[in-house]
Amino acid sequence: MAKIGFVSESGSHGFGIGSFEDTHFFITAVLVEEGKRREIEGEFLRLREHCFPDGNLPAYDSEKGQASRKRLFKGLQTLEFSFHSLLVDKRKLHQKSPLQYKGTFYKFLSGLIYNNLYRTIPNLSIVANELGTPEFMESFRRYVQENHQVDLFSPAIFTFSNGEDSALLQLADILGKELNAFQAGKSNMDPQKELAGKCVGVERWPEQYTPYTVDASLGEDPYAETITEAALLRARNYIQQHAGSEDPILRSRVAFVEYLLMVFTYNYRTRYIHTHELLQHLNSFKYETFTEHRFRSTVVGPVRDEGVLIVSSSAGYKLPCCSKDIYGFFNYYNQQIQPMLHRLNQCRRAMELATGGDLNILEQPAYTNLQRLLLHMKI
Repeated sequence: MAKIGFVSESGSHGFGIGSFEDTHFFITAVLVEEGKRREIEGEFLRLREHCFPDGNLPAYDSEKGQASRKRLFKGLQTLEFSFHSLLVDKRKLHQKSPLQYKGTFYKFLSGLIYNNLYRTIPNLSIVANELGTPEFMESFRRYVQENHQVDLFSPAIFTFSNGEDSALLQLADILGKELNAFQAGKSNMDPQKELAGKCVGVERWPEQYTPYTVDASLGEDPYAETITEAALLRARNYIQQHAGSEDPILRSRVAFVEYLLMVFTYNYRTRYIHTHELLQHLNSFKYETFTEHRFRSTVVGPVRDEGVLIVSSSAGYKLPCCSKDIYGFFNYYNQQIQPMLHRLNQCRRAMELATGGDLNILEQPAYTNLQRLLLHMKI
């Protein structure tokens, strides 16, 4: 049966720590069966009116507030819904990472929960809380559909609401705030426990990297730690060296390295980032407009030339974290370089044969290094 997810955020995208809501960021999805939506909305509105007659959630440290919340959680247990949340600890994020930008922050983090939802629940539609201008909302919708929906040919319904006309979006907002307050120690009511039968998981991000999770096999590589440290050191050095540049190309290169570093640090070290995803990210800054060819020639190539360790494959780009990454990178290019050298050598030999040795292409000064390669290759 088709389901609808109502998604709301609790907390802000900034890194200024001024209140308990500033240390953590929640994205909460309330899930209901489509055919029961109206019934559940009505039941929730009546429950909210009963628990909070004035429409406002009372203070967490008041007896009235605690009593009201107990009534709310007791009543919610009778409603037919479930909820799923993503908990982001902003204290573990680098403040100079691409997550400092509002658009990247919301898109990247929302993508984590949408990716999980769409690949788990079939026939899912989404009603999300509005986060900014209509232009940003449209770019956000396209980002989710292009990067996180399973069926690109029949995309699921993805709409936005300001919350006032959606009771279940209000419920998602309340649950997010309650989760945030409990996480910060401002409330003794844990929604995850109080609504244990409704909660279908609170994912924490970023997870601390350990060799017992996704990258467990890498612990057997004696060079893994050394390769990882070298990759991180060079990436961070590049960012620091070019921080503050006004040159749009340099700013794009820095944004590229920052994104590689962010995914490597906070997501999966083994994940390759597809060129399409990187182009979307860079073009969103509007420093420059990049096609695939221009991206490779003016961003990836020059960054590698400055010593940043970036491996690539048909799946995309990443920072290396083990010997396997390095060998894979060499294999990827060796499969292209060796056939090219073979074709050049074939052409060179044909010209020498046809001209009786008078035309020696490799005598040109520009081909000095190529001459060394071809004359010593057994091809």
